[in-house]
Parts: sequence; C-alpha cells; structure tokens
Amino acid sequence: MNRPHKMIAGGFGHGLSHCVYCMATDREIAFAIGDACPSAPDVAEDAPFQDRVKPWMMKCFGPRISADKVERNHRFLEEALELVQSTGCTASEAHQLVDYVFGRDVGETAQEIGGVMVTLAALCLAAGHHMDACGEMELDRIWGKVDAIRAKQAAKPLHSPLPQAVEDRAPARSKSMWKAFVARGHARLRGH
Repeated sequence: MNRPHKMIAGGFGHGLSHCVYCMATDREIAFAIGDACPSAPDVAEDAPFQDRVKPWMMKCFGPRISADKVERNHRFLEEALELVQSTGCTASEAHQLVDYVFGRDVGETAQEIGGVMVTLAALCLAAGHHMDACGEMELDRIWGKVDAIRAKQAAKPLHSPLPQAVEDRAPARSKSMWKAFVARGHARLRGH
C-alpha cells in the first residue's frame, strides 16, 4: 500500500532531526529515511490513526496482549516518560508528578484521554514537532520491526511493568525510600 501522508516526520535516528510538513507517500518516506517501510495490511487510506494502529497490534501481539489494559498502561507510561525525558524532564520531576497524581482522586478515562491529546499537542508545539507526522513515521517504522518487537515481548519478565530485565539502577535515595516504605508496612502488619 502506498498511502499518502499529510506530513513526513524525522527524529528517529535516521539523520532527520524534526518533523516537517509536506505531502509524502510511504515510498517517499522510505526513501527519506533510507529504509524500506513495509506496508500495513489493507486499511482505508483515510482511516483514523487509531484504526491503522490496530492491524499492527494484532500482527505484533495478537488479541490477548493487544487488549491487556495493564500491559497497554505500562507501555504508554514508558513511552510518555521517554518523551518527556527527551525534552528535558528530570527523574526527580517525574517522581514528584507521580506522587502528585496518585495522591488525587482517579479521573474519568475519556476526559483523561482528551487531556493527554491536548497536552501532547501543546508539548509538540513547544518542542517544534508535529504529532501527526511523528505518529505516521513511527507507525511506518514499527511495521518493519514486528519480529524484533515480538522477540522482546517474549523475553519480557513475567508480571513486570518493565519491558525487559534491567540491572538495578535505582538511585540510593529511591532504594532508601523503598526500604523505609517496606519497614513501615511491616510495622503496620505487626500492629506498631
């Protein structure tokens, strides 16, 4: 399939540093990044982006993992953290925001999705990227990585939010906070 795109994106390690507006087809994008972008299964060219992600999800993960909300939450959080890290957010700021958010009432999912889309668009504007173009480029890129992504999923630690086994790199502060948290929990269980 050689569907037209409204933009072409860069910044994926192929020598392009940002997303730019232009009309491009899959073949032109492949030429621009120097890769052959495999085509998605037949999905309407004008289908919404979300509808065009679904065939990739099914091919890569199958229906069970694709529909697993816990897994999808972890992968979304991982990508969101990687994005803000790439634009200058520190681990300390991220931890402060985790504490802030989880200290509040749970939001309504549809409203929070809207909030994510609005703030992502605002961040893209501030960072000089076009979110639609970046999304199109990433979808084309990952169609060429289905086997590698499947292998990574198969090697993923069981019941872990982490996408792969990693060495313990937590800062000493985090380790000491965790030890204090566990000690408080044990004291509560013992009735102290």
